[in-house]
Amino acid sequence: MWERFWREYLGYPKKERRGIYVLLTILMLVAFYNIIDKQLWSTDLVLPTITVSPFDDAYKGTTAIAGEKNKKYFVKRLSEEPICIDTASITALAAIGFSKYQATIIFNYIQKGAAIYTVKDLAKIYSIDQKTIDLTASKIIFSDSSNRKSHSKSKPLFVKKITKKVELNSCDSASLDSVFYMSSHLAGRMINYRNRIGGFFELAQIQLIYGIDSTVYAKIANNLSLDTTNIKRIDFNSVSLERLALHPYIGYKLAKVMVNYRMQHGAFKSKSDLKKIILINEEIFRKIERYILIQ
Repeated sequence: MWERFWREYLGYPKKERRGIYVLLTILMLVAFYNIIDKQLWSTDLVLPTITVSPFDDAYKGTTAIAGEKNKKYFVKRLSEEPICIDTASITALAAIGFSKYQATIIFNYIQKGAAIYTVKDLAKIYSIDQKTIDLTASKIIFSDSSNRKSHSKSKPLFVKKITKKVELNSCDSASLDSVFYMSSHLAGRMINYRNRIGGFFELAQIQLIYGIDSTVYAKIANNLSLDTTNIKRIDFNSVSLERLALHPYIGYKLAKVMVNYRMQHGAFKSKSDLKKIILINEEIFRKIERYILIQ
């Protein structure tokens, strides 16, 4: 009786039983994975983080008890005396009320060359909240109250100013670096670009150089001049592929086509012969025409 009841009402065909077995196997694997995953990522297995404090080094070699007493005295003394934020260590900053994380951020911020002149400047630093500022502001000697005036006199923002213009097609990097608002890196890029292109016919061409946007161009343009007689043109009948590829208006792909065309059809007889090359349209021809020399 029970066997018949089981077969009619609770029994499953062979294919369905296989499907149930597969489903149960998958559920068991998922459950097992969750257990293993929780064990692997549990907080009990996280490796401890070792933090080295700057003043820990100062007490190496002392006994544990003496070293701990010295540390407590050192921290207490720092917390009672105002500190100059320009020269403060992470330990000193932490002693007056900043967390170690906040102290590290302030320390790195100053080490990168920044200055904190007022409480407002301090508030602009990431992770410094108003509660911490209220706690520590009275214990800080800011840059403006200690050496802001002397610092501004000894290190002015711009020391490189000229009254005469620099001729861009013949100057060296040192002369170009003396231009107001010109950095040594930007001067180097301009000289490198000029040597590749052969010289500038128009001052606006320098805006194609990386780092010279409309703002920078407006500030340096009045101190630059151009002498087009100093431009070095390229003899397309003798120039090598490598030299031609360096030209900013040409590049390697077009230079290779030009050299191959010259090898197949002979020397160029005039500038207009370049128009016979498929890749050279009217726009490209106008850009490179002034730099072409046919001999």
